Parts: sequence; C-alpha cells; structure tokens
Amino acid sequence: MRPSKSTARPARNATKRLMLAPAFLFFAAFTIFPLIFTAYVSLSAWNIGGRHIFIGLANYRSILGDITYLLSLRNTVLFTLATTFIEYVLGFGIAYLVNGVARWQRPIRLAVLLPMLLTPIVVGFIWKMMLDPSFGPIDSVLRHLGLPRINWLSSAVPAFMGIVLADTWEWTPFMFLILFAGLRSLPTEPFESARVDGASPWRIFWDLTFPLMIPASAAAILLRSVESFKLFDIVYLITAGGPGVATSTVSLDAYFTGLRAGDLGSAAAMTIILLIIVIVVTMSFLQLVARFGQSKMRPLSSPKDLASSRANSRTQVHETR
Repeated sequence: MRPSKSTARPARNATKRLMLAPAFLFFAAFTIFPLIFTAYVSLSAWNIGGRHIFIGLANYRSILGDITYLLSLRNTVLFTLATTFIEYVLGFGIAYLVNGVARWQRPIRLAVLLPMLLTPIVVGFIWKMMLDPSFGPIDSVLRHLGLPRINWLSSAVPAFMGIVLADTWEWTPFMFLILFAGLRSLPTEPFESARVDGASPWRIFWDLTFPLMIPASAAAILLRSVESFKLFDIVYLITAGGPGVATSTVSLDAYFTGLRAGDLGSAAAMTIILLIIVIVVTMSFLQLVARFGQSKMRPLSSPKDLASSRANSRTQVHETR
C-alpha cells in the first residue's frame, strides 16, 4: 500500500531539514556564535587575561571620541574607495581587451591572474622592498629619469599611495576574473544587430556591454569593497600603519588595541562598528545598482523600444554619412 500524499510530504520535509542540518550547524558555529560573542565582548571591559565586567556602551562612547580610531576609519573608507575604483576600471579594461583577443588568450589570462595567486604576506614583502628608499627599484628608476626621490614609507601621502598601489596590483586580477567571465557570458545577438545597424564601438559599449555587465560589475565591486574594508596584512607588513597613523586601518587599530594593548572590549567594539558600516554601505550600494540597472536597461526592455533604438542608430549613421 502506497503512503498518502499527506504522510509523504512531512517525511520529505524532515529529510530536507536533516540534510541541511550539518550546513546550518557549521554556519552557526563559525558565524553566528562568533558574532554574538564579539558583540558581548564589545559591551564589556574584557582584558586579555580573561577578566571582564559588563559596562554597556562605554566602549563605543570611548572609541567614537578617539581621534586615532576616527583617523583609522577615515583611512579605511579612503582605501576602499580608491582601491575598488581603480581595480574595477583596470579590471574591466583588461577584461574587455583580452576578450577581444583571438590568439594567445590563455597565456594572457594566466599572466594577468598571477599576482592574485600570491599570499598577502608575500605581496607585502615584495612591495616593501619595491618601495624601499635605499635599494628599491622604484626609486632607482626615478633617479635614472632625473625625478626627485620619494619617501614612500616615511611620508603620509606617498605611503598611502604605496598601499593603494600594492593592493591594486594584487587584486585587479580578481576584478578581471569576474568581469571577464561576465563578458564571455553575454549574448551575441544584440551586438550583431547593433553592428549591422551601423552602431559605433563606443555606442555598442555604452548601450549594450555596460548595461548587460551591471550584475557582474555589482558582484565584483561588492565583493572587493567588503574585502577592502578588512584591509590589514599589506598595511601591517609595509608601513605598520605609519607614519604615525597615516595608513592605519580599523583592522590594524583593532589588532594593536586588542592583542598589543590587551583591551579586547574596545577592539571588539571597533569591529562591530565596522560591521555596521559595511552592512549599511552594502544595502545602499545594492539599492543604487538596482535603480541604475533599471534605468540603463529600460531602453532595451521591449521589442518596440529596441526597434526605436535601432531606428535612432540608423538615423545617426545616415547623418554621419
């Protein structure tokens, strides 16, 4: 006798829950519990020896009045904006050029991806030697060109530029990888129609390629910006936050506060504030991308609009001729 549908459905649901249980337990153990524990530590005067007392929001009030933390937060935001923008522009440009190459595409892709395969520690040591004022090759090239010497590691602005340069060199391949995959997945029919209608390469890029690449671009920018907010290893190895706090980040400040000074409560509060900022920025960015994507894709959203767009392009071609 076959079981009825009413009895088979709960059995299937129970099986699904049982299969999902290990993944949920893993997520709870390594994500939810550390987050709750960090939030509790941020509300306590917790030293590195384990002694703690609940003090409420005192750590947050102290941090928000600390000029060192505010400067570190400013540096983190500036690092994120600068590196994400530069890496996106370079990654998109390289991906667009490589996608149009017919021969030697695999070796070129491998060469572009090489910096991303190195660990951040290795990248930090490489760029610390590159920027060294005594024997670094960058200053040597500047001297041979007759340009003035730059104190990359002892001046605020050059040190900031050096960190941005190192991070861009390491993570532009990440942008390239996502954007190149997006370009390879685009449909060919709209581009063929646009070329037949006489559209210029710039119009094809702006009206077709860029709007169709919005999902891939949003994913690349979002993933890279979230990682940039957590910037620590390269800064620690190249400048250790110096000169002064000119290149210090929130993660580096939390490290020195928690593991060097032993104030785990304040360090946890720093990370919680950064988490809130990242969540707000992420939600705002996704809403902005959704609105921008709708406005860019609206002209090609229906056959009537597409025909109108083609007619306009033909008119422009005839006027040009």
